Amino acid sequence: MRRAAVLLVLAAVVALPRAAEARIDVPPGVEVERFARGIPHPSNLAFDGRGRLWVTSAGHLTARADGVWMVPRRGARPRHVVRRLFSALGLLWHRGELYVSHVTPYATVSASGHEGRVVAFSGFDGRRFERSRVVVDGLPTGRHRVDSLAAGPDGRIYLGVGSEFDARRSRHRRSGSVVSFRPSGADLRIEARGLRNPYGLAFIPGSARLLVSEHGRDDLGDDRPPEELNLVRTRGPARWYGFPECWGQGGRPCRGSVRPLERLRAHSAPGAVVVAPRFGRYGRSAFVARYGSSFSGNRSGGDVVRVSLPLRGRARLRRFATGFGLQDPLGLALGPRGALYVSRWSRGSVVRLV
Repeated sequence: MRRAAVLLVLAAVVALPRAAEARIDVPPGVEVERFARGIPHPSNLAFDGRGRLWVTSAGHLTARADGVWMVPRRGARPRHVVRRLFSALGLLWHRGELYVSHVTPYATVSASGHEGRVVAFSGFDGRRFERSRVVVDGLPTGRHRVDSLAAGPDGRIYLGVGSEFDARRSRHRRSGSVVSFRPSGADLRIEARGLRNPYGLAFIPGSARLLVSEHGRDDLGDDRPPEELNLVRTRGPARWYGFPECWGQGGRPCRGSVRPLERLRAHSAPGAVVVAPRFGRYGRSAFVARYGSSFSGNRSGGDVVRVSLPLRGRARLRRFATGFGLQDPLGLALGPRGALYVSRWSRGSVVRLV
């Protein structure tokens, strides 16, 4: 985004009082409220049919907090309801079951390497689930893990599968892709290829169009390549989105690749994506949490951006909520009444934007 556009957006925000969530700046008319705290490394968010918030916890190392937490209401003490799930990054309530993506075995370092898995939990009695089943197993991992989950309008479940390597292809066909499968786990197929780390997934309501956030390569310096928000059309053959050869430079390496819907600042690490039909005075919008760069020469991210999704015309990106800090905003969800919930990975809390 050009410097003038950044200055225009920053001029339009107001600082909230310390009694709210300190340092987060949002546009006029939007308020920030603390919803929950005490969940270490909250990675993703989902609501069930009763309006309860579910949160995955995932750090870089195995920890007692790993797994799934539940928050029954604002300010309530979070309950740790599923334990010993390492790198749990995807979370989805679908037809009365809670789907979670994570890796096995449960070990920070595995001699044989980790594999991606999706498990479905059911029969929650207020403290724990009575039943669980493995839905999909044996997915390739490496540099990245299995990411967010989304329910499609076709009844299938969609999952981001991160790449095995930073800047080269894997021998595994499903590495660096978006896959889909039936809720039973049957009929696993590839929906999109050439996505280095497709973390966030969200369908545009009323359509078969899937928004996917993607992390670019790390071997090209501080200022390239751009991160991406991609649009996947799920009806039809899987298309190639460029990784690893094409990273926005154009020319022969990019022939046959799908251009991104929006380019984001390099290394800003886009996380979860949600689509709101309307948010206050804003029309249909995609919100993207940007976790933040670990590159000292490019301290980008640490915010939530809004991408307008008009029925006609070009999508446009603007910064929406700033001041989170790097390695902080990661998970997103829309609440039952349309509020936007954001997980703060480094602070162990969840806030909502109303």
